[in-house]
Amino acid sequence: MAALYQGTDASSPDKFLALKDVRQVKEETTLDEKLFLLACEKGDYYMVKKLLEENQHGELNINSVDVLGRDAITITIENENLDILELLLEHGCQATDALLVAIDSEVVGAVDILLNHRPRRSSKPSIAKLMQRIQNPEYSTTMDVAPVILAAHRNNYEILTMLLKQDISLPRPHAVGCECTLCNAKNKKDSLRHSRFRLDIYRCLASPSLIMLTEEDPILRAFELSTDLKELSLVEVEFRNDYEELAKQCKMFAKDLLAQARNSRELEVILNHTSSEDHIDKRGLLEERMNLSRLKLAIKYNQKEVRQANLKHRRPATVENTPGKKNTMGPALEMIDYLLILWIIGMVWSDVKRLWYEGLEDFLEESRNQLSFVMNSLYLATFALRIVAHSKNVGDTERKNWDAFHPILVAEGLFALAIVLSYLRLFFMYTTSSILGPLQISMGQMLQDFGKFLGLFLLVLFSFTIGLTQLYGKDKKDKDKNSSKDCEGIFCEQQSNDAFHTFMGTCYALFWYIFSLAHIALFVTRINYTEELHSFVGAMIIGTYNIVVVIVLTKLLVAMLHKSFRQIANHEDKEWKFARAKLWLSYFDDKCTMPPPFNILPSPKTVCYLVTSMSKWICSHTSKGKVKRQNSLKEWKNLKQKRDENYQKIMCCLVHRYLTSTRQKMQSTDQATVENLNDLRQDLSKFRNEMRDLLGFRTSKYAMFYPRS
Repeated sequence: MAALYQGTDASSPDKFLALKDVRQVKEETTLDEKLFLLACEKGDYYMVKKLLEENQHGELNINSVDVLGRDAITITIENENLDILELLLEHGCQATDALLVAIDSEVVGAVDILLNHRPRRSSKPSIAKLMQRIQNPEYSTTMDVAPVILAAHRNNYEILTMLLKQDISLPRPHAVGCECTLCNAKNKKDSLRHSRFRLDIYRCLASPSLIMLTEEDPILRAFELSTDLKELSLVEVEFRNDYEELAKQCKMFAKDLLAQARNSRELEVILNHTSSEDHIDKRGLLEERMNLSRLKLAIKYNQKEVRQANLKHRRPATVENTPGKKNTMGPALEMIDYLLILWIIGMVWSDVKRLWYEGLEDFLEESRNQLSFVMNSLYLATFALRIVAHSKNVGDTERKNWDAFHPILVAEGLFALAIVLSYLRLFFMYTTSSILGPLQISMGQMLQDFGKFLGLFLLVLFSFTIGLTQLYGKDKKDKDKNSSKDCEGIFCEQQSNDAFHTFMGTCYALFWYIFSLAHIALFVTRINYTEELHSFVGAMIIGTYNIVVVIVLTKLLVAMLHKSFRQIANHEDKEWKFARAKLWLSYFDDKCTMPPPFNILPSPKTVCYLVTSMSKWICSHTSKGKVKRQNSLKEWKNLKQKRDENYQKIMCCLVHRYLTSTRQKMQSTDQATVENLNDLRQDLSKFRNEMRDLLGFRTSKYAMFYPRS
């Protein structure tokens, strides 16, 4: 640093700052070229036309650039001088990056002129050159951005409509871990550029305007894109925020599009629409039943922003299991146990049917299904252990002489856990309450954070447990000393200090020490007064555990729960309505008509379906039955086609309403004021040019460089 304060010679070349050329300029701009570029910027149509007409011998370079690297066409597009743009194109100005500049500036008229311009020596517009990617490396966007991609980034509906009419295709992005030859070559050449290109493609595909123009089912496409982008955010950690923002954009677009429905009929058609990949219920289609396939799809893709308040619901009757009385080595199963078995068989049959219809992945996503599966497994294991215990010839052995893992004792423990889970199922009924529902959602989210904390806590607990057990496990006192009156230390059973001689005892002591229920003092860690080293090490381990767990980790858990609750409180209404819709939807389908244990018996609906299916199968083998079946298939196809056409009509109406509402929002912002000022400036420029032509105004061509007196 001392060198900065040393004196320098006056003739030193480092005394003055030199201007460094950050741009590569091929040649110096002449005065006529500066006048030409300034006239394009000011919108002086008369001066630009005069300079172009006088340029017979090519003295004026019409493709010259200014200090910022902008040519005449770029300057004209940025200032929205469309009449000058047509004049420049007629005189052969290069339009290499003109289309990208027009799209970036969102000048719709300039895009229309560039796409419809026909060169003098060609009968077709030069679309191929215009559709090339950016050629200027100093441009603000990435080098891989094509006009369609840039227009989708700007979400300009009119510009995208013009570009898509030119039969332009978009490349589909490959998966992140794709091992194809093209992806490997791009990754080896420039991995960052390849990742940014994938991000640009997904930002293009997530554009609401592009989805509305290219997809027959915009809502389904928005659902799928939001899910893909959410998964990509977990893989592409460098661009996680960008992908999460795009996923949120797709969700909000689907919500805003559904919000354009004005009556119940439109809402019913949208919610009941099924795509070609979905399983179509022919009976429900002919009977015009509500299948709510779109609502089920929204819940499957976790679209919490899509909330419908017009759905009717019915409150289910829930049958709860009541625990039985503890059984001893009397009869294997009592009367109450047989009743419980009926309920359990009914609940198992209900879970099996739900698993069959939904699949394993969707079945395990629901916490209600997980809780029901564990509860039923515990009940079945309990009764199985009771039957196994009574099948053995155990005689009249007293209970106090049983083994610790006696089947009856294990069954009683499992039965107690099953009872706890049975009553915990009542939590899911709180979802229907507007008061307790949000609290339940907040509690569920906080339990997820507690699970993350539990992994860290168990590691710390096991570490200290193993250390203390290793320290004191080999020095257990004999029973004679423990039975003495003046026993002391960690193995004194009379003072309840025999804590650290086993792994489980140490684990229990350290766990309950957090809640001040394990009385561990410094003298407890001392075996006798002659072993000061063991006493010091044990006290140090206990003190460190006290600092790490009781002070640090406990406060960390409180901070995590507080942060989680604060985040949930901002949108707990949305989370609660989404959970309530999932609960209602589980009772709308006809998978489980009767509650347990009545679902074991065949219901009238099942008997009716069975008889109908048998009669159709018998009639299908007759000539009349075959004709009737063909007619029903034709009728079903006509109904399906009619529903698809009706859905497309309603979707077109929703798209137009969405565009109208978007324009109204833009007109109410400051952007409308800027557009009005630009229109006013263009009108004044045209008026000035027309007055010059009418009055025959003549002035020096360099007059605009000097202020008027």
